[in-house]
Amino acid sequence: MFMAFSATAFIACSSSDEAANEQGNQLKLSAGITAQKEPYNIGEWGTEIQIGDIEAAIAKEFKVDTTAITRTPCDDSNWAGMTNRNIAVKVGSTVYKYSVDASGNLTSNAPYYFTTTSNVSVASWYPYTTTSLTSFSVQSDQTSYANREKSDLLYGAATVNQGSANVISYSHKVAKLIVSVKVNNTQHIANGTISKLTMSGIKLSGTVSNGTLTASGSNGTITLHNTIASSTSNNNSTATFEAYLIPQTSTSTFVVSVGGTNLSIAVPSKTFVAGKIHTLELIYNVAGSGTENGHAWVRMGTSVKWATTNLGANNDYNKGSYYQWGATIPTATCDNNDNLTIAYSGTDPWSSSNKYGYWNVTYDITPTSGHDCARILWGGTWRMPTKSEQQQLIDNCTWEKVEYHSKTCAKITAKNGNVMYWPFVGSVRIGNGNDWAFRYMNSTYVKSHLYDIMCYDADAPSFSPSANKDYGRVTRPVLD
Repeated sequence: MFMAFSATAFIACSSSDEAANEQGNQLKLSAGITAQKEPYNIGEWGTEIQIGDIEAAIAKEFKVDTTAITRTPCDDSNWAGMTNRNIAVKVGSTVYKYSVDASGNLTSNAPYYFTTTSNVSVASWYPYTTTSLTSFSVQSDQTSYANREKSDLLYGAATVNQGSANVISYSHKVAKLIVSVKVNNTQHIANGTISKLTMSGIKLSGTVSNGTLTASGSNGTITLHNTIASSTSNNNSTATFEAYLIPQTSTSTFVVSVGGTNLSIAVPSKTFVAGKIHTLELIYNVAGSGTENGHAWVRMGTSVKWATTNLGANNDYNKGSYYQWGATIPTATCDNNDNLTIAYSGTDPWSSSNKYGYWNVTYDITPTSGHDCARILWGGTWRMPTKSEQQQLIDNCTWEKVEYHSKTCAKITAKNGNVMYWPFVGSVRIGNGNDWAFRYMNSTYVKSHLYDIMCYDADAPSFSPSANKDYGRVTRPVLD
């Protein structure tokens, strides 16, 4: 895809006629934009990829458009809309700074003057740099107009002469990617709005030699520009994104953010060609339930997926195991009505010799901290929920106190129609007996001996700000 500078605008000399005669004629350039079609085969491919809770992630219809111009800052007839109008013109070893207006007229405060009657070889590129063009990088964040301008490299070379308007044909040295995204079954996600798309596993930099841009360096991530905003119909959301890429062959991963939930597709290897528009369609079919590492989960219209049982329970109405905050082995005393055998081993987390060994963690419990009982026992990407994630259940779901399998449970119903049952279960402390309320542990730190625990009192879910970390309590794990 080429752009030819073809208008016949002339530049007024900035010095006197006498000075001009001493130095020679000023280099005259003009800049109009004309698309030139270049043959290129259009290819299509498609594949279905099973990824976690994505039932069928499809990357398909990869095409190369041979008719459209890769540039968005201007159309095919002028430079209107440009914010950065500086162009580099190199003669010999010197780089001159020229500016282009909306009609394609080139001017310079310090132009090149011929010192010989012979023709001269020039090279020119956009965006402008003060030195020779040996490398180029696209911006990692291409959501802003200015960064997209910086990411679209134009290069041209020509032999020019005195006394006439010279034409330089510029070609795009980057590829443009347009991605159409569709997310089906967004009712399983709290907010079905598609807000962001990133592309990783691709090189953002390259070397330039005689106008040829070659990818180099390590892989990075690009945040694409949202050209068509997200819209939703029948619980299916669509949006369109675009970015400029260094030409290369890449196996990339695309992550789309939908209502705070990230969905990923790994796209097979594809070649991105300089000066071409490549289009890709991504389709994510979101599952409402599934399994991770042998344990079932369900979407409840929140930013995370929820386990269908408590940690240590074998069904959704048994209480499971009790843990002190920060401990990864069950407490020595458990609820006698739990119907589970709690295997206790190791040092008592609440013994006098190890009183502060587990629960006195002075930070949020992270999955990699060694204090997340869900990650330790269930593995995979399971973890304890945060307080804010428990709050999402309160805010986005309907709660009822019901009898379920002869047990008192909270029936939690999501707006997408999915249902969870959480048994009523209190707290246990060695030597202190049991209580029979509704108490669920989270990973959010408050202070040394207290944290905010999820409750269900007076037929309404809430939080208690004074939960002792030495009490054994249950937790309901989550997945990102």
